[in-house]
Amino acid sequence: MNEMLRRMLHQLQWDRTLGYALGTRFWQAFSGPITIVFLIEALSLSEQGIYYSIVSIIGIQAYFELGLLNVLVSQSSHASAVLAPASENHSCTDEHQSENPEWLTAAARMRDLIKASSRWFGYAAAAYALIAVGFGWLTLADSQTSWQVPFLFTIPAAALAITLAPSLSILEGAGFRDMIYRYRLLQMVIGSLAVWTALLLGFKLWSLVFAFFTQTLVSAYVVLVAKRDFFLKYQKLPSTESTFGWMREVVPLQWRIALITASFHFATQFFTIIVCKFHSDVEAAPLGMTLSISSAIQMVALAWIQTKYPLVATHHGKGDRERAGSLWRRTAIVSTILLILGFATLTVLTYCLPLFRDGLEKRFLNPQQVVFLAIGALANHIAAVQGFYVLAMKAKPLLKASLIGSIPTAIAVWVGGFYFSTNGVLIGYAAGMALCLTPAHTWAYLQFRKSPTFIQ
Repeated sequence: MNEMLRRMLHQLQWDRTLGYALGTRFWQAFSGPITIVFLIEALSLSEQGIYYSIVSIIGIQAYFELGLLNVLVSQSSHASAVLAPASENHSCTDEHQSENPEWLTAAARMRDLIKASSRWFGYAAAAYALIAVGFGWLTLADSQTSWQVPFLFTIPAAALAITLAPSLSILEGAGFRDMIYRYRLLQMVIGSLAVWTALLLGFKLWSLVFAFFTQTLVSAYVVLVAKRDFFLKYQKLPSTESTFGWMREVVPLQWRIALITASFHFATQFFTIIVCKFHSDVEAAPLGMTLSISSAIQMVALAWIQTKYPLVATHHGKGDRERAGSLWRRTAIVSTILLILGFATLTVLTYCLPLFRDGLEKRFLNPQQVVFLAIGALANHIAAVQGFYVLAMKAKPLLKASLIGSIPTAIAVWVGGFYFSTNGVLIGYAAGMALCLTPAHTWAYLQFRKSPTFIQ
């Protein structure tokens, strides 16, 4: 029995990091319905629409992170393949490595990566704070709900999270995956408890302030306290030149990922804002509520990909492509099956909602709308799996294919939402992703696998 369990866990690519990641996602799945109950009891439909609109506005931080965090994980993983790698049981400045020229070169690269990324994200956080406030004011200006003060207090917490993000990504790539995902689980638990407490005490939209600040404090503890020594050791390295160059190695990947991230965000992350802006807060409420559940499903499926991505990048850094490819194939299959099962369950639940409580179905999308949402999510997931593997090899992202998918999707979503509200948004999303993104991205991915970069 134990042997059978071990084989099953091996097939599922199970390890402690994945356990923490799944714990985070399953906490989202468990806490989500509880949060929904609190929101239904504490907020009116109009306030619920504003709540999810603010969450979407905060999410424009993706335009300032610009996909760079995944690049940092890859860069850090490749450096750690030489650094023997840093982990919770090994010091990054072991004396027996200090005289090794190859090790010193990799350590200098890590030092410069930390400095350059911190500087870049510091500027990005300041720009984000200013633009998010302006964007929020334009988007929510017509609402009669009192949202201004809670919104202004939420922005600084989100900006601080941006400044801490590169350090967390570097730690993840450097071998501290267990710790990073353990604290991410803690963030989710604390954030949920903060929201529930605030809603229970009648703070309404202020619950977002409590959630973002408590989660940001956890990130600050990891970087400034728990792993302070990690960063200090690299900062104390001699100021020797390294082979690392931000403009040469990061920017060629970054600007491509930035375009991909920005276009995908514009196409897929403004659903609630579109309905709220062009129609009403009340119409946006069921969409926002259902998206909170569908996002948790997507994150559970993506957890398999995200936790194995640093390992695959490290295998490529060591030149072990066969091991990297085998790990990735099994991971992709498991994650995709989970995504399909999750949306099937959500569809059934929305179909059964009228049986549980009168009027509850008005707080969520109907089953037909959930199906359209699932089609788009599956197409998006397939492209994400392919894109992560390309990035793990430090290869250039599939920019043209991604834009071929995201630009038509964005047009369909915004035009459809303007004229047909929620139905227009969801049909545009499903059609754009399934008919444009998946064929174009899969063709480009197959061409990449035939290229000299992949074959070498």
